[in-house]
Amino acid sequence: MPPSPSDRPDFVQRVLLHEDALHRPLPREPRDIEMVFRIREAEESSVAGEARPPAWTRLLRAGLFYFQDALDDALPLAAEAPGALGDYWRAMIHRRRGEFEEARAFGRRAGELSPFPLMHRLCADDCPHMARQPGWDAFLLAHLWEQFRFGAEELQPELRFLQRVEFRQMWEHTWRVAGR
Repeated sequence: MPPSPSDRPDFVQRVLLHEDALHRPLPREPRDIEMVFRIREAEESSVAGEARPPAWTRLLRAGLFYFQDALDDALPLAAEAPGALGDYWRAMIHRRRGEFEEARAFGRRAGELSPFPLMHRLCADDCPHMARQPGWDAFLLAHLWEQFRFGAEELQPELRFLQRVEFRQMWEHTWRVAGR
């Protein structure tokens, strides 16, 4: 059974409480600069709980920055993360920064990750573009964000939903992997 959110450090629970987070598909600045300062200053144990390898602690911190739209803070930390999981986080960050070629490249490099089938199932009923795909499709996501950036405002509700599902599942997966 996966650990429950109550197994997280209090600091992480407070950061992830904000229901209005991940509201903007292409944020230009952090949502809550005060929270960004708190994430920067937080002890490793406040971010990652029990002792974890430094690369995983940095990736968890990157995830907290991502949740707060602090993409410039998230990217260098995610860049240090190993393997496919780090690549996918970089794809997510580049996509929301409007760097679509980088998002596609890192999405391809990441390949298939174990949370993808669940993410696809969670989105299929509410996201018509994803429903037409046989599975979670990082390339499609970069394409949708690019369309939005260049005027397809009608995509905004779907993109908000996709990025919230994506973040929650990737955060949970990262937390589990980091604890091994």
